[in-house]
Amino acid sequence: MKFKKLNTNWNAEPNAPQPKITASEEGLQLSFLLNSFQFEHIDADEVGRLVFQEVYAYKLDSTNDEGYAHGDFRYKNNQLPWGEFYELTESKWESNFPADKIVLDEAVNKKELRHFIFFLKDSIFECLASDYKFHFDYSVTELLDEKYPKGYFNHYVAMFCTFFDKPTTENFKIYTDLYVQMEGKKELAGLKAELKTIQANNDSRFILKQINNFELQGFGSKQLDEMVKVIEGYKG
Repeated sequence: MKFKKLNTNWNAEPNAPQPKITASEEGLQLSFLLNSFQFEHIDADEVGRLVFQEVYAYKLDSTNDEGYAHGDFRYKNNQLPWGEFYELTESKWESNFPADKIVLDEAVNKKELRHFIFFLKDSIFECLASDYKFHFDYSVTELLDEKYPKGYFNHYVAMFCTFFDKPTTENFKIYTDLYVQMEGKKELAGLKAELKTIQANNDSRFILKQINNFELQGFGSKQLDEMVKVIEGYKG
């Protein structure tokens, strides 16, 4: 069995995540409280949602973290570390997925199924589906779109995330130079002016939330400050 960790800038609340499973037009949804202790862009009592598409079956097992550590689950901690959201490959789910699983759709293409597993405090969620999407339930997009209708900074960040996966000062410098080459100095001037307004309005906290919708790992207030300094100091 091989696995890939899928959660980058979020995780479940470590004490009482309160998972809830519902079916909707989007697919099978697992909602849960998010970890505000580990991630500064997440506030207490905020909710995350995993939505799975084309679901064949799922299971919410009652094994908790202590039971898992003691070997009470079919996977062991040295094989698959507790506490994250993973995709499993070569898991042989056809033969070892829990027999008491809840089957949602027998008609789905089983050749396209992916095996997902998520460890919560007092339970283990598994799902066989074609794909998934993660959503933060907080909504700052409408607020920021209304306050900053031209969206200079959101556009800048969205483009950065298509080129880079690490929020380092060096990458900010490389990208800002590329941004100016592509967008022009007039766009840069608009970006700088918008940043001044954001700072005057004390909206950096909301901007940080919006940036983390792109699921960029390790992007906190320090990285936001560094990015802004690079933009403001650009002289090219």
